[in-house]
Parts: sequence; C-alpha cells; structure tokens
Amino acid sequence: MSEADHLPSPSVRRRLLGILFAGSALSRTGLIAALSVAALAAEDMLGSVTLGGLPAATATIGIAAGTPPIAWLMARSGRRVGLAVGLAVSAGGAGLAALAVNAGSFPLFVAGMFFFGMGIAGERLSRYAAADITPVSRQAFAISLVVWAGTIGSVLGPVLLAPAKRVAESINLEGLTGPLVMASLSALVASLVVLRWLRPDPLSFVPVRDPSTPAPVGPRLAGSNARVALASLIVGQVVMVMIMTMTPVHIRRAGEELGIVGLVIAAHTLGMFAFSPLTGFLSDRYGRVRVIVVGQVMLVVAAVMASFASGDERVLLVASLFLLGLGWNFEFVAASALLTEGAPVGSRVSLQGLADSIVWTSAAIASLSSGALLEAGGFSMLSLLGASLVVIPFVALARYRPGLTPARS
Repeated sequence: MSEADHLPSPSVRRRLLGILFAGSALSRTGLIAALSVAALAAEDMLGSVTLGGLPAATATIGIAAGTPPIAWLMARSGRRVGLAVGLAVSAGGAGLAALAVNAGSFPLFVAGMFFFGMGIAGERLSRYAAADITPVSRQAFAISLVVWAGTIGSVLGPVLLAPAKRVAESINLEGLTGPLVMASLSALVASLVVLRWLRPDPLSFVPVRDPSTPAPVGPRLAGSNARVALASLIVGQVVMVMIMTMTPVHIRRAGEELGIVGLVIAAHTLGMFAFSPLTGFLSDRYGRVRVIVVGQVMLVVAAVMASFASGDERVLLVASLFLLGLGWNFEFVAASALLTEGAPVGSRVSLQGLADSIVWTSAAIASLSSGALLEAGGFSMLSLLGASLVVIPFVALARYRPGLTPARS
C-alpha cells in the first residue's frame, strides 16, 4: 500500500489542520499570558525573586508529567480525545492558579500551575497530529503550521496582559488574576473546539501496525535520529526558558512597567511562532539537520546579545528576545520532524510522548534554577550560561550524523 492510500484528501487535510491551528492558537494565547505574569505573581507573594522561576518550572514539570498519560490516551482513544482532555485539565489548572493569586496562596498557585502544565502537554503533542495526515516529505511544513498558531498567542497574549489586569482590578480582584482567568477561558474554548470538530481523528489515517510485530520505544530513542532530535529539542527549550522566564523580572527591576514586559515578550513569542511555515519549508527543502544548525547559531547570538542588555534597554531586549524565539523555532520544528522520521507506526505516539516528557523535564529544571541563577550572577551570567549550552547539540550532530535517516519522498 502506498503512502497516499491511507492519507486524507487535500480538503479533509486542510480542515483538520485548521482545527488543530485554532485549538493551538487559543491555548497559546492563554499560555503566554500566564507564563508572562508567573514570576511577577511569585515575587509579589513571596517578596523575593529567588523562587520566581518555581511557578513556570512547576508548569513545565506538569507538561513533562502530563505528556506520557496524554500520549497513552491519544494512542488508545485518538488525538481528538487526548487533546480535548488535556486542554480541559489546563483550563482547570489556570482557574485554580487565578484563585490562588487572588487569595495570596503561593502553594496553591504552584499547584494550579502544575495542572495547567499537565493539560498543555496535549497541545504540545498536537503538532504530531499534523504529521499523521501529511506525506513524509512535507511533515515539517505541516508541523510548522500548528506551531505557527502560536503567532496569534504571541500577539494577543502579551497585548491583553494590561487590559486583563485592569478588568480584574475593576471588580476588586488582584490584578495578576486577570491574565490567569484569560488563560483558563482560552483553554476551555480550545477544548470544546477540538472535541466538536476534530473529526475524523488524525490518528485514524496512520496505518495500523501488525499486532504480532513488537515496537519497543527504548531502541527507537537510542537511534541517531532520536538522539540528535532530542539534544536539539532539549537545549533549545532550556536556553529559551532560562532567559525568557527571568526577562520580566529583569525589566521590572529596572523600573519599567508591565506594558514593556508585554512588548518584549510579544517580540520573543513572535520570533517563536511567526516564521514557522518558512522554517517548515526550509526543513523539507534543505534537510532537518541544516535548519537545526542555523537555529543553534541563532540561539548563541541571541543569548550573547541579551547578556549586554540592561532592564531598560528596550531595543536590545526586543531584538535579542526575538532572535531567541526564532532560534528556538528553527530547532523545534526541524527536530520534531527529525524525531518522527523513520519511527515505526506501533511506537510512534509513545516515542513522541517519551521524548517530549524528557524535553519538558529538562526545561523545568532550567526554569526552576533560573531565579537562583539570576540572584547569584545576574541576567548577563544567566544569558551567557545559556549560550554555552548550545555546544551539546553540535556534539550530538558530529557523533550521530552518519547514521541519520533522510526524509523519504
């Protein structure tokens, strides 16, 4: 059976990609808003930034913890059910976090951010649903379209920070409650959209594996494709999280307002998502590895630029955080496609879930340590440390590149 025999028609593919895009756009709008104020809310409740990275780190731990069960649910019941359930959990977690901020309870806030992250794991895995319905030679572009949905979040999320805060204050709530309530509502609407319209299920277009053929995940994770993809995904996420998480604190310490935080984060998330279709096209056209290398170079340049930026240097912060997001995008899209290539049908969803779990666990460690690193050495040291980590994917590429499986036509 040829590849085209089990794929949906172009019209069905476009409709399913549209639903995946809409769900991701709604979810990421709330996600970016919530993460933008997480460190600020922590500092307000604790009076210190030392644990300022804990809420975002807990959310990332939630993503890591939520990825395996949601991947299992997707493998058992389909992408639609897994994604809808995940988004519903995310909505509940954000709602709990909003209640905690209004009550001034830091432990409850951390718990809410954990469940918020658990649900976000489903949205993160939705990029692979795009690959399920797309020919292998165009999978990077399909993945990039779902990632591109974050462009909407990169604009709306930060722009709505100040209005959401004012709305909360107008009804006598703690101001930072507003962005968290917005995150909860966005995830809830996204869950309903996916549950209603993501039909037929994207996973139904993946050929069924012969049940007599074992498909262990461990050996696939040890392959060249998986190792290079994992190294790139981990480092890209860690460098981005370390710098992005503490940037709002760095800015506010310089006396700037929340609107400036929103501007810088908007530039950063615009870089993360806006050019995704171009990244996907380049990855399909010139190869995953070349795009990954370009992304690594961008991350180094961005981190070095950030190390020279004081909290009130808006132009340099906007430029460095934009490039940081763009470098992450190049690595994320290309490495996601590289991870999927060659994965056997029977273990594909499990492999994707396990890999994402490892990536988000690493990112959680980075987020958790970012506050302490900022206190210990300042924003410049934090940024330069991020730049130094990029050597890891280069080592992986040098070691495993001969064994990489090229994309099939």
